[in-house]
Amino acid sequence: MTPLVIVLGPVGSGRTATVKELVENAWPEGKHIRVLTEASELKEGAASSDTWTFKDGLAVLPQPGTEDATILITDGLRSAIEQMEALHRALAHSAWSLQRIITIVDCPLAHRHPVVSEWYNSCIHFSDAVILTRRWEVPGQWMSKFLETYDNAFYPCVFVNLLKNGSMANPATVVQGEPLRLTHIFDEIDAVDEMEFDEDNLPDEPFDLVRQPDKYFARDDFGRRLIAVPDIAPTLRAEGR
Repeated sequence: MTPLVIVLGPVGSGRTATVKELVENAWPEGKHIRVLTEASELKEGAASSDTWTFKDGLAVLPQPGTEDATILITDGLRSAIEQMEALHRALAHSAWSLQRIITIVDCPLAHRHPVVSEWYNSCIHFSDAVILTRRWEVPGQWMSKFLETYDNAFYPCVFVNLLKNGSMANPATVVQGEPLRLTHIFDEIDAVDEMEFDEDNLPDEPFDLVRQPDKYFARDDFGRRLIAVPDIAPTLRAEGR
């Protein structure tokens, strides 16, 4: 199984600089790190050998090659939740092993648009690490309030600054180690283990052993998501992205 790192974040958020730093410095020297870009984000004329596709609610990933690890960059204009749900289904029947999920927070964008700050809630729910880009461009009070939301809710993910020169203090901590994400949907957990039964807490009625979906994947009887996540594509277009 080849390790896979998923990167979430809108277009123009600093994904290119972050991925470059990870490829060059997060793994030991000599490791071959592959980067997969969603096909619709490739510029005209660009090589398409290292792409994945998200279409009609389905994620199609290439087979692993000789690389030591791969970074998959999600489409920065389309729904992160739709893509994560599709990737969750695809990874269950693949030769990839999910190692880390990373969200890239564009601090100035989130500061200017509360809807973007709200959108990040869903991404950070899935994340082991959160990379803060251009933090120096926003007021310290706003930044403290943004981080306080996750501190107060005891989110286990790590928050890391991407510095002005595109480096991180310790990029290896972003991709190495045990999962730190709040969600357990990508973890191999027995459905019974999630129910927290003990001898003093046994159900009186029959119960279903099917694993519950992640809260952001859950839908009602009409197929509507129980938790609505704002669409930030209009905001990104208004920003010229």
